[in-house]
Amino acid sequence: MKVAELTDDKDIGQTYRDGKLRKVIETGALVVSWIVMGMYAEVSGPNLIDLKYRFNTGYEELASALSARGAGSFPGCIVGGLLVDKLGGWSHLTVAVTLDVAAVAVILIPWVPTVDYIWILCFISGFVQSIHNSAGTLIALNIWKDKSASPLILIHLGYGIGSFFMPLLSDPFLGTMIPFSSNNTIPSNGTGKLRNLNVSVIEPSSDSTDKYYIENSRIEYPFAMSGIATASLSIIFFAFQIIENKYTKHGMDNHAAKGEMAIPNSELPSTDNDNGSKSKKVNSEINSEMKRSKWEKIKQLIQLINPASCANGRFWYGFSIIFLMFFYFGNAGGGQFIVSNFVRSYSIDQLQFSSENGTLINTSYWISFSIGRFLFFIFAKWMSVKILIFVEAFGATLSAVLMAIFADESSIALWVLIQPIAFFWGPVWPTGVAWTDYHMVLTGMGMTSQMLGAALGGMFHMRLIGYLYDNIGPKTYLYHAAGSAAFGLILAIALNAIGARHGNRFATEVEECVDEQNETDKNSNDLDGKMSTRL
Repeated sequence: MKVAELTDDKDIGQTYRDGKLRKVIETGALVVSWIVMGMYAEVSGPNLIDLKYRFNTGYEELASALSARGAGSFPGCIVGGLLVDKLGGWSHLTVAVTLDVAAVAVILIPWVPTVDYIWILCFISGFVQSIHNSAGTLIALNIWKDKSASPLILIHLGYGIGSFFMPLLSDPFLGTMIPFSSNNTIPSNGTGKLRNLNVSVIEPSSDSTDKYYIENSRIEYPFAMSGIATASLSIIFFAFQIIENKYTKHGMDNHAAKGEMAIPNSELPSTDNDNGSKSKKVNSEINSEMKRSKWEKIKQLIQLINPASCANGRFWYGFSIIFLMFFYFGNAGGGQFIVSNFVRSYSIDQLQFSSENGTLINTSYWISFSIGRFLFFIFAKWMSVKILIFVEAFGATLSAVLMAIFADESSIALWVLIQPIAFFWGPVWPTGVAWTDYHMVLTGMGMTSQMLGAALGGMFHMRLIGYLYDNIGPKTYLYHAAGSAAFGLILAIALNAIGARHGNRFATEVEECVDEQNETDKNSNDLDGKMSTRL
């Protein structure tokens, strides 16, 4: 029995999904979700020195533990890609659950007994952050479609805002570094939590013997504040999922009711004696359909991992973009992570900043980062994403190279040059997402490849900077940042070179519509000509 198609009635659920008010409200909620993401992902940066003293460890071991965020992102991006492809209608619920899990993980970090537990908690945090990123990005792409570049940059602006809050929230609770000598004793901080009273060395030069200990460290509070803010936001996304399900179900019920009313008489159940033959025919069709469904599942699995499915059937074009974007996001995520997390430590260890000034330069980094994302959100309305990706990469590279030359001994150079690095690096991630979606269909598995690159890149960069910083010296921070920025510029040029050969996918859709309309007009003109000839 067939149900007549109702093509002239608009689905209520679709009306909700396409509404302008809904776009504004959900985009605003996504911005806030990226704010709390920045808070729970970047809280370790301003507290890095305190964590090092608290757990009586070096930067290499601590950076290795924090790099577990990238290790967690590895399976997280795969699970996230599968979730948004198979359960795209539950994206709001996915975001809500990831926020709650991340909140628990970040609150526990300063309370665990050893660095090994930090590795586990960072792994969990990275796992859910990748899923959060995939599900939130899918929501934004579904809302804005081909106009997603500016909203994506605006949403990712939230990450910079949240990261900007953390140095300010952490500063009142950071410990005081006090020179240590054999004539004084190391006091307790009064909480019983300062387990690592062994001395740690800060070496402004290779022959320095200055040693310090830290007291009055209360970093449990900034970790707790970021966790509470993260868990609180999940309530809103639970509400979004309930509303989405309600309107979708209402629309489906309306369609079903109207469909039943529209059943033509010819489709009413038959009372003839041929019901038996019809039943056999139906059973045969069901069996053949079951056989076909097994093959269809295999084909769907192949399509999920086939680059041609994202690039209009062009395998090598899709593979080239996915391959380069893997390294692009690995470099963007890892490079940005080490620059933001180690800028305070570098300023104190190498240039002898006070704790307060170290916090201020960390804060200024995130202010410039957020300003960059906001201004490029505006630029994206009038500038092509192809231009944006090059300008960002070139500006970051130039600033990082100058910082590597002049900021090894000059605090003023560090203050001045870290700002443009943050400014140009701020919009790199959302611009990369928008550039990919501009040239090919960005499916869940496409986002998975990007997140996978970021996961491995984060692990690589954090382990490398930890080793270099401890074994060679703080100056390696500058060279690492410059090398990462230069690699990003090379990737941006390569991506634009490939994209220039094929154009964007939205232009292809428009051209196909125009060609179809031209073909229709041509056929109509031919028919008119034949009619005129007959007359």
